[in-house]
Amino acid sequence: MLKFTVNNQIITRKDDFRVVADSKNYLEATFELTEEWLDDTVVLFGYGEEYFCVLLDEQRSCIVPAEVIKPPFFTVSLFCGDDVFVTANTVTVDVEKSGFTEGSEPETPTPDVWQMYMARMQDMIGKACPYIGSNNHWFLYDVEEEAYVDAGILAKGYTPLKGVDYWTEEDKAEIKTYVEDAILGGAW
Repeated sequence: MLKFTVNNQIITRKDDFRVVADSKNYLEATFELTEEWLDDTVVLFGYGEEYFCVLLDEQRSCIVPAEVIKPPFFTVSLFCGDDVFVTANTVTVDVEKSGFTEGSEPETPTPDVWQMYMARMQDMIGKACPYIGSNNHWFLYDVEEEAYVDAGILAKGYTPLKGVDYWTEEDKAEIKTYVEDAILGGAW
């Protein structure tokens, strides 16, 4: 598939893969990036006057939108950031004509960058929600293990312990003495 390196702001293609037009959900682009490129790096694919933004995944890869895989070529660029906004140059990828006959299959549009952000957020929210397992323990998502783990915390109600969770008689007597001294002693 397509492999690119991005050194600061300069993109260089590192493969010799021959791209053929009309593929859908097949052509993948992978990027090796220097440190200024953030997790939310967006790839900008262009064909003619149309542009499509695609969010890189955690492996710094993405599927090339079907809308740009047309002869004679499409363009690739990147950007990321808010306060510090980083951009890259544009490279072209040559596209050969395919034997596919136009109109024989309806096109499914490529999701836009906001749909990709929403899908990523839905995935993160789903992983952030703890649940109660069959053993009545809370299960929490562990990002390092990429799985839910038993937290060892019982999900049933908790019975407070005297002297630990509420005042003992000695504590109450001490508080009462302090308040009486403060009121009668004129501290108010």
